[in-house]
Amino acid sequence: MLGSWSATIDPIQLADQGARLAGELPIKGMSRLVEMCLDDEGIVRVDLEFARGSPEGLRVMRGTLDARVHLTCQRCMGRMTAELHARPQVVLLRPGEREDLLAEGDAVVIERPVTVGALVEDELLLEMPMVPMHPPEECPAAPQGPHPAAPAGTRP
Repeated sequence: MLGSWSATIDPIQLADQGARLAGELPIKGMSRLVEMCLDDEGIVRVDLEFARGSPEGLRVMRGTLDARVHLTCQRCMGRMTAELHARPQVVLLRPGEREDLLAEGDAVVIERPVTVGALVEDELLLEMPMVPMHPPEECPAAPQGPHPAAPAGTRP
């Protein structure tokens, strides 16, 4: 169970213990994420499992993070809601351990304990849309109908 977004954890120790963190965290405690949003409303549903995985006994973190945030649509400049769904699956390493895995991009080095909020926030930031926009059928500024085409039988 989660305590609060500022609770400090050691992901490697949690993996050694086979722990699971599940619960909800307020978005308002995640300053980097809030900076990209219109407001600090909402929660993140967290379900993370820490374990020893694979035949090699590597420590892993995997699970789901789900949040709903309010952003500015870059097409119409109106308010929009974005669903963020992160499915992290990361190998957890101590400094100097299995550096060959770092090049593959599926591993992170844990040098010291981290806050639950920072860990969750990092994963959600990776899911933020680069250019947030309503779906075309919902956006007031999206072109409606078929795109203009050259008259039939003509060539450019």
